[in-house]
Amino acid sequence: MGTPNKYNKEFCEIAEKVLANGESRAAVCAELNIARSTLHEWEDNHPEFKEALSKGAQKAQRYWESLGKDGVVGNYEKFGSSAWIFTMKNRFREDYKEDKQEPKQEEISVLEKILNGDIVLNK
Repeated sequence: MGTPNKYNKEFCEIAEKVLANGESRAAVCAELNIARSTLHEWEDNHPEFKEALSKGAQKAQRYWESLGKDGVVGNYEKFGSSAWIFTMKNRFREDYKEDKQEPKQEEISVLEKILNGDIVLNK
């Protein structure tokens, strides 16, 4: 195997387009013929590449949201809503994570209750 491609500003456009098609960072690596470590290095060292990845990620989310919207309204004969939800929760966690509610009182451990002052130990 040869050495990875040297960074080129043209890679920004390629990365953004790959992501905009709903694909992943792994697909960007494959398209650019680089290792993921190289992608991270370029992201850390080239602000324009980091920006392209960020814009591409937003476009990827839009792509997947459009698929979901079309699926929900019946534009696809066999829309897998469960698979779509799984994908959204895992690929776009920031926007699709389930809200974690405060634990119910019975779910709080005895140690947590002691630390919170809910249980006072006799001395």
